[in-house]
Amino acid sequence: MATETTAPKGHATASNPVFTSLGNTDWVKHWSDAAAKIYADGWAKVLGLAADGLQDQVTYLRQLSQCTDPAEALKLNTAFAQQSVSRLLEDGTKIFDGIRTSIPSSAPGK
Repeated sequence: MATETTAPKGHATASNPVFTSLGNTDWVKHWSDAAAKIYADGWAKVLGLAADGLQDQVTYLRQLSQCTDPAEALKLNTAFAQQSVSRLLEDGTKIFDGIRTSIPSSAPGK
């Protein structure tokens, strides 16, 4: 004889796939203020850098759409690829530096 069990409130089961995590932010309440600040600052930095990258793509595509010469298109493509790689390296540094500075120092005397 099988017994029927119910999942605890707020949990999804395989037979009842409710996506409670999409709107449920109760898990954030368990974070300390410092951890929440690190998380928020990190995502703010990431989203800002992503917006800058999208703007670079818009500029590149606008220039490419106005291009009439294949050599000019190749030159634009090469410049954009180089800019993208440089930005990727710079953005990674900015993200980790931002996270590092938002972590409170635990060194004695500070």
